[in-house]
Amino acid sequence: MSFPSPKTILRRLDLKPRKAWGQHFLLYPHQAQRIVAALELTGKETVVEIGPGLGALTVFLAREAGKVVALERDPALARYLEEELFAENPRVQILSQDALTFDFRECSRKAGGPLAVAGNLPYQITSPLLFKLIEEKSAVRRAVLMMQQEVGDRLLSPPGTKDYGILSVMIQYHFSLERLFSLGPGNFYPPPQVDSVVLRLTPREAKPRADNETLLSKVVKAAFAHRRKTLNNTLVSRAADFGLTPRNLRAILLALDIDPGRRGETLSVAQFVAISDAIGKERRLE
Repeated sequence: MSFPSPKTILRRLDLKPRKAWGQHFLLYPHQAQRIVAALELTGKETVVEIGPGLGALTVFLAREAGKVVALERDPALARYLEEELFAENPRVQILSQDALTFDFRECSRKAGGPLAVAGNLPYQITSPLLFKLIEEKSAVRRAVLMMQQEVGDRLLSPPGTKDYGILSVMIQYHFSLERLFSLGPGNFYPPPQVDSVVLRLTPREAKPRADNETLLSKVVKAAFAHRRKTLNNTLVSRAADFGLTPRNLRAILLALDIDPGRRGETLSVAQFVAISDAIGKERRLE
């Protein structure tokens, strides 16, 4: 199946790609089909698409999903999708809205079940959006997301590597991640200066599960507050933030066989959970 090129459509609409919004439009339908296939849709789900752009992915989602809710920040592109491309398709709802303000939980409630999520994420919103999906994980059944290669590497990074950080720990705690395939700049118009990667995220019941996930997040952020500093200078020095003394927090680390002289980037997800649980227990005992 062939579609008019993005360049042709944009010229007709008298539009230009917005660099500030990270607009890079997918050129080849078979790449869109690969993303849709990875969602493993049954034909009944509601799919939330982030940044449909010119509808290259939306067209295939509309064939496989029960309903598509497409979130397009650009008002001009939203009008094109709503008034032209999907004007006669009641299964596609176009919302001129920033994905960061979208209520995934409410959409899931209206849909009667967890959502599938898909999209090509602009670099500027990738991390905030992933943290939002973590917060609203109960509303998501599966997500297949395209992002810059460097962000994908960060999500998948193991402890002790330069890319391992807050987002790595939290996303790995809440989701199972699979690297599906990569796309070079030649798959987009205009071509970006970096490669992209497509990941599949599936919410999981974390093992080990933290007693208090809010506390876990606070511990992880504290440990990475100054990346090159040790836990003594990050987590222990901020013991008061957790209602403890530095001595108590250092004792917790030693009891878990974690040297306070280590850096946060060397700790596994399970070790962060253990620290969080021990802090919570110590607070309850005081």
